[in-house]
Amino acid sequence: MKKVIVGITGNEKEMPVMSGITFDAVSRHLSDGVKEAGGIPIIIPIGTPDLAETYVSMIDKLILSGGQNVDPRFYGEEKETSSDDYNLERDVFEFALVREALKQGKPIFAVCRGMQLLNVALGGTLNQDIANHWQKEFKGTAHEVIVESDSRVSHLVASGSRINSIHRQSVKELAPSLKATARDPRDGTIEAYESKDGSPLMGIQWHPELLLEKQESQKLFHYLVEAL
Repeated sequence: MKKVIVGITGNEKEMPVMSGITFDAVSRHLSDGVKEAGGIPIIIPIGTPDLAETYVSMIDKLILSGGQNVDPRFYGEEKETSSDDYNLERDVFEFALVREALKQGKPIFAVCRGMQLLNVALGGTLNQDIANHWQKEFKGTAHEVIVESDSRVSHLVASGSRINSIHRQSVKELAPSLKATARDPRDGTIEAYESKDGSPLMGIQWHPELLLEKQESQKLFHYLVEAL
């Protein structure tokens, strides 16, 4: 049986700090989640939009990974936060990957920043700076999630499950083609969405790759590889 190839968008990181040497970087846990579900992960480094068609043609499915804030120019707003955690080159490249994945009919699984970027790509907007959504440690969970019944995610994650919270932006206006399927009960923040028309798109605001010991996270990666 042919293995499913999953492309994972990469980030950049200077290592060692202040060395001037840049490395392609992405959480190893995303690759682990794909491999444990039987898929073959491939990291896609930040590139130019003209490369998107080739990259997407090489893979079966696409993960949009976490990372920087999405530049507000892409949803028609001025920057309202003092943060400098942006990467315009990455935004432009990943928007091109999204366009190409939609064109080629390749499923998209969007995590944290990826969920925010995909929402913007489809016509939505973001809250630029939200409070009380960055837990102190990367390990562990921060709050419960309320899941809509009969949604895709409801078959994978039970309502009331505990999830992590490592984000400073969130979905504000949901893109017209998407519907919210999970929320943070504390303030209504959208924690998951899917397409209204059944297209193979799923956005998750938390980081399931950092909770691979939980059955719900394993189910999400199996769903990505086997069914999305």
